Amino acid sequence: MEDKRKRVVIDCDPGTDDCMALMLSIKHLDVVGIVAVGGNTGLKYTERNARFMTELCGRPAIPVYAGYDQPMFGKAVRAAYVHGESGLGKVVIDEPKKKLEAMHGVDYLIDTFMNNDDISLITLGPLTNVAQAILKEPRLRERIPEILCMGGSAIAGNYNAVAEFNIYVDPEAAKIVFESGIPIRMVGLNLTRQNSITMEDVEMMRSIDTKVSRFAAELLSFNAGKSGKCSICDACTVVWYIDPAIIKKSLMTHVDVETKGEFTRGMTVCDWRNHMGLDPKTDIEHGEACDIEFEMKPANVDVAMEFDIDRFKKLLFDTLRSYD
Repeated sequence: MEDKRKRVVIDCDPGTDDCMALMLSIKHLDVVGIVAVGGNTGLKYTERNARFMTELCGRPAIPVYAGYDQPMFGKAVRAAYVHGESGLGKVVIDEPKKKLEAMHGVDYLIDTFMNNDDISLITLGPLTNVAQAILKEPRLRERIPEILCMGGSAIAGNYNAVAEFNIYVDPEAAKIVFESGIPIRMVGLNLTRQNSITMEDVEMMRSIDTKVSRFAAELLSFNAGKSGKCSICDACTVVWYIDPAIIKKSLMTHVDVETKGEFTRGMTVCDWRNHMGLDPKTDIEHGEACDIEFEMKPANVDVAMEFDIDRFKKLLFDTLRSYD
């Protein structure tokens, strides 16, 4: 029987929320391959965690490749304070039996997209691997049908006032990708903050009592236990392919990536001039509100704006129950 699930390659830096995204993706999408990048933690952990997730989810045949550990310029920035030193909070795992593929992750990206027409790219970490692949093989600009990207924000940041972590870690790489001409769907902090996993949700996962759900509960108890709730940003991203109705609203606009600003390095600069709210309580209208006399750059990114939290949680819990 033909597998009609959407075919994807996932470039990620697992990371607690990456692990949740992989659980959803492996069940509902045709994951052709996974490429690890340094981000939430170092590459020695992110590639290991990716291999572990394929085993945990019963799909060890999915190949896992290692890409770059460091950003294109500057020093690596990590998020151990969010994900733990190993990327898995306080969860301790054994070395997976599954082996890492020998090919470099960037070469895998080039080979895959130069030889396939029906695979999309999901990025859940810094965009170092993707940018390096584009630089090495510029024809990827015409070969990658679409990038579904967790990164950036339509409004405020988290690493600093305006920059989201994934973009801040390697803004030069993000700039290359966002200026590549490849269609991009961006799931930023403005969207993912609409999703909160509470300790009650964590206990619900634990009560499902499968190997995968127990792991998810242990993983997220590290994050949610700090303040009583957490956002699993990467899982919010992959659902745009799994159940598009969960993303209730998106807006096409032009997005630039700032690489030079003293206070704004890593910012995704979204041009909302024709969406400025007329009501002083609304900054961004979710439909055109103003006529702008100045010439604007063409829209290059579809920015997610509204999220259906109830539909998302139903998908998440149903997926965890399906792992037995």
